[in-house]
Amino acid sequence: YNLPVIGKTDTSKITRLMVTKNGKTIEFSKKNKIWTLTDKAFKADETAVENMLDTFRSFRLSALVSDRGDLKRYELDKQHAIHVTAFNGTAKVFDFSMGKTAPSYNHTFVTLKGDKNIYHAKGNFRSYFDKSVDDFRDKTVVQFKKNDIKQFSIEKGRVSKIFTAHKKKGSKNQIQWLAKDGRVVDSQAVSDLLDAVSFLDCETYPDSPSKKELEGKTPLCHIRLKGKKPIELKLYKGTEKDSFNGLSSMSDYVFTLSLYNGNQILSNADKLLGITKKKK
Repeated sequence: YNLPVIGKTDTSKITRLMVTKNGKTIEFSKKNKIWTLTDKAFKADETAVENMLDTFRSFRLSALVSDRGDLKRYELDKQHAIHVTAFNGTAKVFDFSMGKTAPSYNHTFVTLKGDKNIYHAKGNFRSYFDKSVDDFRDKTVVQFKKNDIKQFSIEKGRVSKIFTAHKKKGSKNQIQWLAKDGRVVDSQAVSDLLDAVSFLDCETYPDSPSKKELEGKTPLCHIRLKGKKPIELKLYKGTEKDSFNGLSSMSDYVFTLSLYNGNQILSNADKLLGITKKKK
């Protein structure tokens, strides 16, 4: 038998993707080199989109598996198959369905549009497409370079302090941090806090509470940073036990932080504010 020849796909010209599973479709759109998803135009995770595009670039068939149309056996039936369509504008440039991963974990069972045969495609790529909307979203909620921050403030409960970067006397490049009263602050504590928030990824974007509801509450901690542009981060007690919700000036949505990230930010804030936890 002769395998269908799959031509090279110029993924730079793909402007839209549709990923459908069990009757539910997630649509991606590219505008000004930025990928978004759904009609709400959530910003898409760049790595997740790149993994899908890379599948098109490297797509090759290696064997004919079946010509009998036994789709269920290979999870290519309507309930399990993932159907992917790529467009350049309104023109389709790629159209195929994928089933389960082959036992070798080096191939994926696929069918092509208009072809009833089932093939082996090289690579284990189903996991790139088998995701929820939340999985596909960009999880970065705060992003900046530490060296760009020249001043920041922390407000926690009734305690609030401002910290400013100054050149150390007798040094050309060395920076030291001072509190508003001129007291030198522990530079390691400052570094630890900025590390904790400089490239902060959330875990999920919960459906509730809404941004308006959260803004009406007093945050556990409020951090304001001054750099190339002002940045604000607020942490709140989460709806689930031992969880944290957050708001960031760099995101339009309420997000949930991992317990580790939330505790790391709060503990570093306590160090700089001089707050000590009461022993139980």
